[in-house]
This record gives sequence, structure tokens and C-alpha cells, in this order.
Amino acid sequence: MGIFEQMKQMREAFSQLGNIKEKQEELSKRLAQIRVTASAGAGMVEVTASADGILTNLNINPIMFNADDKKMLEDLILSATNEVQRKAKETMAHEMKNVLGFNPSDFEGVFNQMQKDGGFPPV
Repeated sequence: MGIFEQMKQMREAFSQLGNIKEKQEELSKRLAQIRVTASAGAGMVEVTASADGILTNLNINPIMFNADDKKMLEDLILSATNEVQRKAKETMAHEMKNVLGFNPSDFEGVFNQMQKDGGFPPV
């Protein structure tokens, strides 16, 4: 797809935005309400976050407190936290597309190409 086709798609997406402030508020509310969960160590550690990336819960199986392997517990917490953040980011992108009609990162390639080409082409 050429740069002109990408710019046309971007222009169409922006024309569909309507009241951006209202849509942004709706998106913020939705993201704060959606929960994503990830676990590590066969469920020994479970982390929950809102779709806007705020960690909301950490659950550690009590068996882990009887274990002598502090490093393993730390690794499980990090693993579950990284995974829940990945899921939150993925969910955020999906919700942005639902609410706004597009995901701003969809246009990252257009902006990068335009920057490489020296800016907007002459009209």
C-alpha cells in the first residue's frame, strides 16, 4: 500500500472521529472497568490489571510461602505481571479501535514513512 492510500485511510478515520473528547472519556471509562488476568507457575501466581494497565490484584498460592525458593517466587510474579501488562495493552488497542474506529498505532507506519520521506508530500 502506497503512502497516498495510507493517507487516504488516515483522513477517512479522522473524519469518523466526531466528538473526540466524548469518545476519549468513554474509552477511559471502559478501560478502567475491563479486567485482564495472567498467571504463572501453573496458577501459583495470578495478577489482575485493568485494561488501562493499573494492577488491581495479586494472588499468590499459600504453598509458595512454604517454599524456600524466593527467586522462583519473584520470577513467577514478574512473569505474571509482564503477561498481564501485555494483555492489558492488547485489550486497550482493541477497545480503542471499537470506540474510536481506529487504533492510532495503525498509522505509525504512515508517520514513520513520511518522516523518512521528509514530511508531507506537496499538494
